Amino acid sequence: MGTLADLKARILDEIGGEVSVRQIGAAIKRAIDHYAAERFWFNVERGTTVTVAGVDTAALPPRLRREDAAYVTLGSRLTPLCKRTFSEIDEAGDLISQGQPTDYAMTSAGIRLYPTPNAIFTLTLPGVYDAAALSADSSSNAWTTEAVDLIAAAAKKLLLRDIKGDAAGAAIATGAEADALYRLRAETAQRLNTGRMRASA
Repeated sequence: MGTLADLKARILDEIGGEVSVRQIGAAIKRAIDHYAAERFWFNVERGTTVTVAGVDTAALPPRLRREDAAYVTLGSRLTPLCKRTFSEIDEAGDLISQGQPTDYAMTSAGIRLYPTPNAIFTLTLPGVYDAAALSADSSSNAWTTEAVDLIAAAAKKLLLRDIKGDAAGAAIATGAEADALYRLRAETAQRLNTGRMRASA
């Protein structure tokens, strides 16, 4: 399994000197941040969070970047919540009502619910989730394994363009990035359309 150290060494080997390990690490982070919100087969998961009785917001599931939907667990069934804007929930009328949530809105502070939960409910949010952090050179995640060609090419493009001033090299890296992205998108379409998804966290 490829690690962050493996990815750094590969990039250094492929573009040569005149860049530091710190610059390579920064370019890798920028490349990952650029693609983190895009749906790939390896970053589609389902996370959960719980409500608090009498509180109209719930914390986001860890690492959630973009939700596709939200469900509340009732008995053994997942019941979909209707997505609203923050303003629509504010305009819903009686905001002091409590009960089983039926509507939600995404906010920077968490998930806004209507009506305010009157008990503890489990919420499930499928969507795009961030990979585990690359906290050390020995760390690995989907970006250093499944998407390693994409991140390597994107990071090389940034280094060649912004650090080395090598326009020709950056153009070649841009082509490699486009090829790797095409392959990942094609594999994603195949895997998600056949129901073969990464296991939920």
